[in-house]
Amino acid sequence: MRGAFLNKGLAMFSNKKSTGPVLQPEPVIPVDQRKTMETLMADDCRWPIGDPQGADFHFCGKRKVDGHPYCDFHVRRAGQTSKPRTVAYPHFAG
Repeated sequence: MRGAFLNKGLAMFSNKKSTGPVLQPEPVIPVDQRKTMETLMADDCRWPIGDPQGADFHFCGKRKVDGHPYCDFHVRRAGQTSKPRTVAYPHFAG
C-alpha cells in the first residue's frame, strides 16, 4: 500500500518542462531581396538582421504592416517576451 501512495505523490510532480512561447526561426531572406540602408523603401520592413558591422548585414525588406516599422512576422516577433536570462553578479570579497 505504501508504494502505491508514493507513486501517487510523485505523479503530482511532472518532469515536463513548462511550455513558454516558441520562437519561430528567422526567415531566410534571399541575397537579391535583402535591403540595405540605401535600398530601403518607405513600405519595407526595417527589422535588422546580422551584425551592423558585418558585410552581410541587411534589413528584412518585406512589406511592412501599416502603423508599424516591421512586416507581420517581425511585428509578432517584437511583441514576444524573450527567454529569461540568468544574471551573474560578480563575487565581492567582504
